[in-house]
Amino acid sequence: MQSNSLAKLTGVVLAGGKSQRMGTDKAALQWQGSSLLKSRFTLLETALNTECYVSGHYPGFRHIKDSNESMGPLSGLHSCLQALPEQFCLFVPVDMPLLNEPVLDFMINHHRIKPGNYYCSNSVFPIIVEANENNLRCLSEVLSLPVAKQRSIKAFLNLIQATELDLPKEFESALVNTNTPEQWQSIKDKVGEQQ
Repeated sequence: MQSNSLAKLTGVVLAGGKSQRMGTDKAALQWQGSSLLKSRFTLLETALNTECYVSGHYPGFRHIKDSNESMGPLSGLHSCLQALPEQFCLFVPVDMPLLNEPVLDFMINHHRIKPGNYYCSNSVFPIIVEANENNLRCLSEVLSLPVAKQRSIKAFLNLIQATELDLPKEFESALVNTNTPEQWQSIKDKVGEQQ
């Protein structure tokens, strides 16, 4: 277990999307005293105790620009796996405001014991993916599929045979993502946020 516990794990906030359904950049939404992007970035850096990155064009952060923004989060994954070779990446989406450290610790601990590719049951994200040739090849294969619905994170994770983690029930509410103004308001109401 000594060597496994030293496996390099780098955090990445996926924030390169166009936020079309939200109508405004999700990363810039105000959340508990800062932007949603800043809060997710800080969460990752705290959980991993290391420098992290943002996937997308955000000059105020250490960022990795998406090579093809029209391909959604898959293109963000692709750009990051290319930019961060020979390490594992813990990806969290910017639009999961309730994601917390206990959930990340649960995943990180699984990875420390047995380094590998992981995702969460019911939610997919967060995910841990190794930046290696095989995973990049599989990701390119999914990106080249002709039908948009086939080009999904889940299709990629299935192709690389990532391990599905069953999260404890108390963690499930932390994995709610927000894509529309209504969902965002609902989450703010839940935690008593002021507009």
